[in-house]
Amino acid sequence: MKRNRIVVLFVVCLLGLIKSLGAQDQVSPRSGTPASGRLVEASSTVVTIEVRGKLRKFPVNEIRRVIFAEDPQELRRARDNCLTGQYEIALLGLKKIDPDSVERAEVKQDVQFFTAYASGRQALSGGGDKAAAVSAMRAFVGANRNSFHFFAAAELLGDLAASLERYDNAVRYYNAISAAPWPDYKMKAGILEGRALLAQRKYGEAQAKFEGVIGQAVDTPEATRQKLLAEVGRAVCLAETGSHEQAIGTLHEIIKQNDPRELELFGRTYNALGRCQLKADRQKEALLAYLHVDILFFAESDVHAEALYNLSKIWAAVNKSDRAVSARSLLTDRYSGSVWAKKD
Repeated sequence: MKRNRIVVLFVVCLLGLIKSLGAQDQVSPRSGTPASGRLVEASSTVVTIEVRGKLRKFPVNEIRRVIFAEDPQELRRARDNCLTGQYEIALLGLKKIDPDSVERAEVKQDVQFFTAYASGRQALSGGGDKAAAVSAMRAFVGANRNSFHFFAAAELLGDLAASLERYDNAVRYYNAISAAPWPDYKMKAGILEGRALLAQRKYGEAQAKFEGVIGQAVDTPEATRQKLLAEVGRAVCLAETGSHEQAIGTLHEIIKQNDPRELELFGRTYNALGRCQLKADRQKEALLAYLHVDILFFAESDVHAEALYNLSKIWAAVNKSDRAVSARSLLTDRYSGSVWAKKD
């Protein structure tokens, strides 16, 4: 019996040793094989990991996820939940982490970041305290200015500022993304600034931002996607300043030439098409465009919220009050934090 206890104890210790030896940091790129080893350095632009004695550098714009050997399981699950847009579930898991149990500085930073990030994204869609989310993310950035999460934090702060109609702050945060060394990030910053200008009805300035993105001499897949999104924004500017047919033609061409599995692109394109058709006084065509988003391209919360808002207005205008109420109810129930839910 004594010998059995010794054997069991030995096995338990051995398993613990194996686990400790096997626990490593890991960088997962957006494409390719993850690298496991020891993270030795991280900045807002580069993460460096030592793999079997050799250093590998990953640009932040190519990273999907970074995990640490000492991560609590709740943190790992929260990262995955944030990647799939399940922010409420992420927050529930993060709240279970005892801060005093986390010793490694990088892990503490990630708990702080993902708590602020999930709170902010949840506030933008499902509802929550946006001002508190801004404070939490600003606190993270203030304490970790060189974090590899910096650009994601800046984008969220810009989105929150825009949703609070503090557009000058939104543009300032979005402009921080343009300081990134990668063309696709600079292009994304231009699109985000353009959308903030659109929300203020500054169509000329917004169009200039979108055209600046379109004119970039970069043809990577991501750059091409950003140019298409900029074309969508430019089309709205054209319609709002009188060039309805040109705008509608551009949007139909985007739909014709691209893959409908690009859900954000198609969602934004059909929303823009609905807006352009309304400017051209074609209510039926606008209705069909927004229905495409509601039925097929609803994956992006802000895109779907915009479609539902417009559907509620059009259904009411054509005396379909039951459908108008249904669209409005879905908008307020699912996207209570959206700017569209606050509109009359």
